[in-house]
Amino acid sequence: MTDTTEDETAPAEGAKPQRHRVRDEIHDRLKAAEVAAEEAAGYGWATEAVEAVEAAVDPERELGAEEKD
Repeated sequence: MTDTTEDETAPAEGAKPQRHRVRDEIHDRLKAAEVAAEEAAGYGWATEAVEAVEAAVDPERELGAEEKD
């Protein structure tokens, strides 16, 4: 077992905001995929899957662009 100081195990500064951005990005992509899949459900499973994947790749296509301050 090696001795480590608290500084070595503490997350780097900026890691928390970055983690939140990643979490938000994943959430947006999954939400877009869910919306697209629901909308395409009546067209069959293949169309539903394709629409979900396309929306996950580009969530703005399904959810619209976010307004940036």
